[in-house]
Amino acid sequence: MKGGDLVPADYAEVSAKVAMRCAALSHAGSMDPSHPEVGTGASGKSAEGEFVRIQLRVRRETILEARFKAFGCSGSIASASLASEWAEGRTLEEAGTIRDSDLASALELPAARRHCASLAEEALQRAILNYREKCRLGDHLNSIVSTGGSQ
Repeated sequence: MKGGDLVPADYAEVSAKVAMRCAALSHAGSMDPSHPEVGTGASGKSAEGEFVRIQLRVRRETILEARFKAFGCSGSIASASLASEWAEGRTLEEAGTIRDSDLASALELPAARRHCASLAEEALQRAILNYREKCRLGDHLNSIVSTGGSQ
């Protein structure tokens, strides 16, 4: 802790990159999770103070749009914003390579806030998985309809 501060310095201080991203958020928002092109992933618990949800709109394996909602500290918000920005325009496979270490490094997160990047990575991975599960379910339902229910 510094001088008379009530909060330890590593919690109170944020990098200029986090501050800039939070001041000019990009990709904040939400999509209809029931839409067949939208995959939704979440990580953390709002009751514990940190929660990240990332949604992806995908067509032909390419992420056309990525949106996030985050509740918690500026590190969580900035990490979710950056993960969404990096995912947009990439294929699902490419977006699946986005790692918390890359997010934390790009945002210059202090060690005490590295978990914020982990929340964003986990939400992104779960959104990809949710979309892929929707596709498998859709393919299964289409085969049932096309065969009249007998396979």
